[in-house]
Amino acid sequence: MKKKIRIILSLFVLIFVFMTTASYAKNYQFEKKFLDIGYEEVNKAVEKSKKHFKQEIALPLQIPPITFTHNFGRFNNSEGSDNDSLEIKYINKNTGENHYQIQVRPIDFKVKFEGEKIDRTLKLNDGNDAIYSTAVTGFNILTFDKNGLQYILSLDKKVSDNALEILMEIANSIS
Repeated sequence: MKKKIRIILSLFVLIFVFMTTASYAKNYQFEKKFLDIGYEEVNKAVEKSKKHFKQEIALPLQIPPITFTHNFGRFNNSEGSDNDSLEIKYINKNTGENHYQIQVRPIDFKVKFEGEKIDRTLKLNDGNDAIYSTAVTGFNILTFDKNGLQYILSLDKKVSDNALEILMEIANSIS
């Protein structure tokens, strides 16, 4: 009887170890794709950006009310200053739909939204103007300037029917 219990327990332990190892390997492969193209922990990317831009970077206190499994940050420092930016991604490895991104760059090199790319112009709680756009394939975008920086918040269109309200709440959570 004791021998059967040992065999059963050993089997459970082996199954548990196998499942844990397989899960870790899948997670590592998913993360490696992002790490290989320059993404890292968000706090490290934020620190690099602060140092490069020589200013504090306030981030939103809120994120969209959806499930994310991972977040990554990347400081993009290309030749020249035109495309230097902080990029933060929130994603869910189990679904391609849960995708939210924050881009921050100095307003001297801001991305301009004009004409038919603007769906609405709104006011944030602090009085700053915000532009809402659905012109980018697959994403709802809210862009605004604050503290000398341009923020571009992007939320996957498949996630919510009230993306504008979600993005406005997030924008208003930046102090």
